[in-house]
Amino acid sequence: MRWIGLTTLAFATALAVVYFRVLDHFSYAGEIPRDVAAQSLAVYWALSCLVIALVIHWRTHRMQILLALVSLGFALGVFEVAARVLEVPQGFLRLQGLASRTNHHLYAPNRIMYAGAYEGEQVLVTTNEDGLRSLYGRDDYRAFEKRIAILGDSFTFGFGVQQEDTVPTLLESALREKLETENLAVLNAGIVSYAPLLEKLLFDDIVRHYEPELVILMLDPTDIGDDLRYSLEAVEEGGRTVFPRAGPECGETGAANYYGAVSEILASALAPLEIPLLYPFQAIGQRLGFSVGKDCAYNYYDFNLEIGGVLETNRYFHYRHPLELTRSYFDASLSNIKTIAKAVRATGADFLLVISPRFHHWNPKESPDNWETDDYELDEPYQFEYFRYFDQARSRVDFPIFDLLPAFQATDEYPLVFRTDPHWNSRGSEFVARVLANHLATDDRLKGL
Repeated sequence: MRWIGLTTLAFATALAVVYFRVLDHFSYAGEIPRDVAAQSLAVYWALSCLVIALVIHWRTHRMQILLALVSLGFALGVFEVAARVLEVPQGFLRLQGLASRTNHHLYAPNRIMYAGAYEGEQVLVTTNEDGLRSLYGRDDYRAFEKRIAILGDSFTFGFGVQQEDTVPTLLESALREKLETENLAVLNAGIVSYAPLLEKLLFDDIVRHYEPELVILMLDPTDIGDDLRYSLEAVEEGGRTVFPRAGPECGETGAANYYGAVSEILASALAPLEIPLLYPFQAIGQRLGFSVGKDCAYNYYDFNLEIGGVLETNRYFHYRHPLELTRSYFDASLSNIKTIAKAVRATGADFLLVISPRFHHWNPKESPDNWETDDYELDEPYQFEYFRYFDQARSRVDFPIFDLLPAFQATDEYPLVFRTDPHWNSRGSEFVARVLANHLATDDRLKGL
């Protein structure tokens, strides 16, 4: 107790030093974050007390301590084996984007990953050799007579739904039935938080090697803001676009760190300890000129844009301003889309742009507990400018544009999105796949596929 008391006094003194900002002048940021420092001191105080207790009781309780450690190790081993044998979803590698200098972010190839639970269902994601959410490898896909690839963001990827309930998978089934053939494949080339700039790079680097005959790009309202953000991060290097934030320690090589089922299951519980544990080393490392625990996390929702005298902080900025003020941002995305279309046609394939709405465009009751409720109102004054822009763009492009909004507005199917999230649920994905299949079968420019 004496040693624990002395340790407690030392940490209490350190906490007072931090609280009264005695060491602030040592911080590059101008001050030491008191909340993080206090959490760090509390964690290290608890660890120190545990070590002291073990050391002091080692001589008299050695066997009990060893038995406890061995029992804990055995229990964790049994749990690890059981979790893998039973394929507990939470025990798989967590779905995460790996930083990439050439593509901003990609997924680990040839993995089964846990994407979370949505409306009571545990969702798994399976990737192919290129990290795409597809069961087709390049050779498997190219063996089909009719080949379609779909570029897009989380709506194409299938956020919150199983592999078999994504739009590309359901479109494949619908087209096979409609065209009465099994010799047709649809490649899911959607990646969460992608936008035309990144989709342009993805097609050039990866998707074109699959040799699709038709490439569909599904556009989402958030893509306009995402394109802006990614363009500000990108630099030209050696004649190509790269993203300097990526590095080998952030998974640039395409590898994903997996330490077992137990580690993944406990990760969410232990995650709050990561920052306070690493903080002292990061602070010292900065002073000594080295980096410890590089922060690879990326905030996909970080957004700042001043427009019309207003500072906009999310990607729905064009909902709140007339097209006269937002047109340049739409033009930038359309320029990227034109580049994709040109690259697609250079391979001999056809190109189709699909404009996708969000639920509030057709039924504001769809997602009553939407987690994005603070980002936009359900009746923003200019939320339909997005559709007006691409309707006007039809006369300025040499590829077809298909708007999904009329189909959504005409249906009485409900619900098509999750209660707490604006992404399409399995019913919504099936609806989109059906509408697209009908369009592809009737459009003279595409039905000959």
